[in-house]
Amino acid sequence: MPLAQPDAALSEAEDDLALPGSEQIRRAHEDRLRSRRKLVRRRERQQKPLSAPVPTGSHTSARIIGTDGPYFLARLATGQEMRAKSYKGTHTSNPGGTLVAIGDDVQLAVQEDGTANIDTVLARRTKLARAAAGQRVAFEQVVVANVDLLVIVASATQPPLRAGIIDRYIVAGLDGGLSVAIAINKADLATEAQREEALYFRDVYREIGYSVAIVSAETKEGLPELRSIIEGKTSVFAGHSGVGKSSLLNAIVGREIGRTGVLSRKYRRGAHTTSSARLITIEGMPETYIVDTPGVREFANHELDPGNLKFAFEEFVKYQSECGITNCSHIHEPACAVRQAVEDDKISIDRFTSYQKLFEEAKKQEFKRITKA
Repeated sequence: MPLAQPDAALSEAEDDLALPGSEQIRRAHEDRLRSRRKLVRRRERQQKPLSAPVPTGSHTSARIIGTDGPYFLARLATGQEMRAKSYKGTHTSNPGGTLVAIGDDVQLAVQEDGTANIDTVLARRTKLARAAAGQRVAFEQVVVANVDLLVIVASATQPPLRAGIIDRYIVAGLDGGLSVAIAINKADLATEAQREEALYFRDVYREIGYSVAIVSAETKEGLPELRSIIEGKTSVFAGHSGVGKSSLLNAIVGREIGRTGVLSRKYRRGAHTTSSARLITIEGMPETYIVDTPGVREFANHELDPGNLKFAFEEFVKYQSECGITNCSHIHEPACAVRQAVEDDKISIDRFTSYQKLFEEAKKQEFKRITKA
């Protein structure tokens, strides 16, 4: 069926939005319109001709850019996209973690049905990883691989703005070789007190050296600054459920790329609106890509190292050489220059509290690893 007919139907439906009617009817109409747009896009993808068929049995390089049901979606160097799947013979250069992740560079073997098997997953340059939930044995769940920048999305309102989740992501990002930036969203909904808190955290993290933008997906406040931060990079956007990440990405990209949800009334937590990570292009910004990830209610770092954790808190470095004990953990040792800097308000108490909690968690993880060895 030619695509002109659905497009025409969309135009007529959009005109209908101007007709009078109840708010309930208008919202229902918008939902039907949104579903119809998705159907048109799906038909466009199905009818899009291949630039050139990939010969059956050939081996080719590709990058994993998303998922399509039980398949991965792979983009070849030619720009062509095809479905691919892993199998028992898939070899990986990244043992101990997720076999195939969004962003992975892979070698494919093309099959007769036009799909491909993932023969090899190449070594990851960078990664954002977490501890897989519900696993008895520690397992590294790689959220995304081979990206440049981690943009941590937080909320100025609900969920409340806290250093703890931001610092967890920072530690994970630095451990995976990523640069880090922070976007504090929902500025338009913030009370005066909440905006003051957002400005406080902005200054804390900027002083450490991180790029921070206070933004609003609704009013577009701060979007030019955030776009300049991600320009020319492949960035992964990650954050707590309910921070408005999907709405923010829609505003940055200029089109709807994912469903947006509402906070749970009971717990003020976010509903998951993105089911899996995917690579997104931005028109007008060459060589700029975004990876959207599902929001999380809890983020657990994988195999924290208590001895090296302090180096992820960059503001500690200029003080720790003055500690009274070599290799001070900054937790309980006497004459600790870092703790003194916290007391003197030279280091944020919020950041130091994050460090204490992560250090305690790292010691517990270390104990489990030793006892299981």
